[in-house]
Amino acid sequence: LAKTKNVRNFLAVLNDLRVRPMGVEGMAILWGKPGEGKSTILAYATNIFNGIFIRAKRSWTMTSLLEAIIIELRGVPGRRRSQMEDWIEKRLMESREDRIIFVDEADYLFSRNMASNDMLDVLRDIYDSTGTPIILAGMENIARRIQEEGRFARRITSWVEFQGIDLDDARIVADTLCEVGVAGDLLAHMHRECKASIGNIVPALSRIENLGKTTGIETVDMAAWGDRPLYFAQPKFRRQS
Repeated sequence: LAKTKNVRNFLAVLNDLRVRPMGVEGMAILWGKPGEGKSTILAYATNIFNGIFIRAKRSWTMTSLLEAIIIELRGVPGRRRSQMEDWIEKRLMESREDRIIFVDEADYLFSRNMASNDMLDVLRDIYDSTGTPIILAGMENIARRIQEEGRFARRITSWVEFQGIDLDDARIVADTLCEVGVAGDLLAHMHRECKASIGNIVPALSRIENLGKTTGIETVDMAAWGDRPLYFAQPKFRRQS
């Protein structure tokens, strides 16, 4: 994993949540545009912290959420929601580890009727009963929607936004992921053309690496790269009148 500023900041937040003093809330929000590396860091953090990872889906209900958590805890889902919630809370309380619950695509936890967000309420109940840190990750507007849920928002101690990476971070990503050298002029070109999005930079580095390996170039620069496309962007269509 390339330790960009986004990554370092998020890992520091997780460490703070795990060792927080009594009386400090233990929930966090991670948000950003698509392609900023949110899902990648959640997968990494789940592994190093032995976390509980679930990915919300559009079709989910409260039952779906409880079943997903139970399966991650290596249990067997029951028939009644109250029983499943009680089982989850007991299992977390009995655990000798400081577990963290990571919820990716958390935008799907919101119902269209903001007055009734059952899945958020279930997570809040689990957190209140066990103190287990919970991290919700979603798109740009999830932080705003959480703020509108006052009962939930007051439990958030860390609001983490993943933004486009700067040129220094682009160098870290290139040195970490690319098995050939990337010259400074090509790095700056890539950062600009990829609009600072790590989701675009990663496939660009793969193409640079492939060129270097197939041609025997140890460090690829702009002269060697030429006018090749770095990644395949989505086509732009004119709006139909």
